[in-house]
Amino acid sequence: MAAIIDAFLVWWLRSGRYGWSKLRRKIFEWGYLKIPLPEANSLVEIEACLKQVKWTMDGPLHLFDSISYPQVTWAKKKDDCDGFATLACELLTRLDSSFNSLLVTAMMRPIRKSHTICVFTHPDGNLSFFDNNTLRNDCASYSKIVKMISQGSEKLVCWDVRRHDDFGLIEFH
Repeated sequence: MAAIIDAFLVWWLRSGRYGWSKLRRKIFEWGYLKIPLPEANSLVEIEACLKQVKWTMDGPLHLFDSISYPQVTWAKKKDDCDGFATLACELLTRLDSSFNSLLVTAMMRPIRKSHTICVFTHPDGNLSFFDNNTLRNDCASYSKIVKMISQGSEKLVCWDVRRHDDFGLIEFH
């Protein structure tokens, strides 16, 4: 049974999740694209914006897991880790595109431990990330970040790095 769950999680992260998110955005979220996002002129201001959003859990068994537009998260002021990550990525991109903000997702067992964060290149060259509404600095690599965020899980099944705007794949492990 564990092998079946792992195979599903690999499929979900490799393709299912992002196709579902794109479809759900087109059907249910297009109206939110007119919602203005806050202006943030520094990392501290981005963190302050994220602190205005309340974390909420996905639907039962994560069957409704999808990545919303950042405008949806901002308008509703609540979302799960995906919403925090896309909002942080978009605010970073608007602040300075050289941050190269990306989504990093770790699929873990139990599934409820799976997590998505916004990782970006800090001006000093190191990687930093927003873990929901908290800025964390000085990380050497994506794999070390994934190791940090997957602590406390039974098993890290797989992880990826994707662009936040079109979900283009950068890395899959």
